[in-house]
Amino acid sequence: MLFAISNIAFAILAVILFQQSPGAYDLAYCRMLAAVYLVHNVCFFTLQKKKHWLGFELFFAISFFFVNFVYPITYATSPDVHVRYQSLFIYMLQIPHDLTTRATAIAYLGYAFYALGMTNFLNVNREEPDHPTFKLTQEHYLWFFGITMVSFLLFYITGGLTALRSVYHGGGNLKTVGIYSYFNNIFTLACYLMAIFLFRLDKQKWWFYALVVAACMLITISTGSRQMALGLMLVLICSFSMYVYKFKWWQVVLIIGVGAVALFVVVTIRKLGWNPEGWKAKLSGLTLNSYVEIFNDLIINNLNLYILVDYAYYHPKTWFHGMLIDLASPIPGLGTSIVNYYGEPSELMHGGDLPSFLILGANQNWGLGTNMIGEAFRSFGIWGVGISMYLIGFTVKELYYHANQNIYCYLLYFLFVSHAVIYPRAPLIFDPRTLVWSVLILWLVLQITKDSGKIRMALDGLWNNEKSETSRKEDKA
Repeated sequence: MLFAISNIAFAILAVILFQQSPGAYDLAYCRMLAAVYLVHNVCFFTLQKKKHWLGFELFFAISFFFVNFVYPITYATSPDVHVRYQSLFIYMLQIPHDLTTRATAIAYLGYAFYALGMTNFLNVNREEPDHPTFKLTQEHYLWFFGITMVSFLLFYITGGLTALRSVYHGGGNLKTVGIYSYFNNIFTLACYLMAIFLFRLDKQKWWFYALVVAACMLITISTGSRQMALGLMLVLICSFSMYVYKFKWWQVVLIIGVGAVALFVVVTIRKLGWNPEGWKAKLSGLTLNSYVEIFNDLIINNLNLYILVDYAYYHPKTWFHGMLIDLASPIPGLGTSIVNYYGEPSELMHGGDLPSFLILGANQNWGLGTNMIGEAFRSFGIWGVGISMYLIGFTVKELYYHANQNIYCYLLYFLFVSHAVIYPRAPLIFDPRTLVWSVLILWLVLQITKDSGKIRMALDGLWNNEKSETSRKEDKA
């Protein structure tokens, strides 16, 4: 009951803070919004009283803070901000900083309604996913393993690995795709399936597939990409904590710290390559700002919030028009058909491309990313921010509480977990292709193994009948 009252009170407070937010940059107001956000989360995680709070909510809350609150209270007032972002100097000059405070208030309103969606108003004593009623067999995992290996082989043969490395090392265009992109998607989803269901296998069997997942993580990291490795790590940590060993609070803090350091190492290797001398120079010059820069990929996306809020004030609501390509993504080729039909730049119909299009123009080799709150605001306005974020919180909560009984809810919940850190800086519509294709692959594997089981039983029956008939003939003889 206290959890519900707390979330309702913070939602009302968020509306008031938005209504009273100044139209110009106000450092004190931004600091107050950040403080309210932190207090809200202390209440949220304290009063929620979940058995397994190491999940989507925690990582989403941490990421949401860096994406929406750090810049307006620190980076926006720092004298060396342009030194830190020399490559983005022109970009920085085009940011509508007068909207910083109001945009931050919009972000907090969105989070408050997301927390409200997480509130369990009707069923106070719902069962949490401790012991799911389903268990995957070795045969299921052999199929996951086979799909992973075949898709990666095809991805490699079609030049996907080389193309991906070229993109992340500055020699390729992120928007240039080929047939290898489909194999990459299947490879990624198969890896996720192995990681998500890893601890639903017998303990004696899951270690091999854990090594396979680790190898896949290393392969993607070697290209310079971090998203898949981060997603797999989140899935493994959260599922391990839920089904194998429940981490204590200090262990969680340690895990987050180690993860941040690992991210710093990956970023360093990505910038410097395999250069030991360069690493020494980097380590010798470490400062407090160096460690803060670990989270730059999250913090810099705060600027996209201001761009999108500014765009929304001067353009009519786009509704679902700005999400058409995202919604069409599960069907290959449909997005291209939609672009051709409307005759508009694809950036106007893809949630992740608009900030890059507005600042850098079309056909850029790299992108600025986006912001889920900004996408909600430019699509649906302030009411849409509250409603859409409420629905996201409600969806994740329902998936979590149905994960025990339904294998597809289990799958979808952990897919949300895998994207918990990325989601605040991603399009509002959660990657429909990932959701639909993952469910489809799982369904196909379940159907194939079920049919193969029936065939196996029939063959066993036929074999036993033949043995019995042979025995009878031998007895008569």
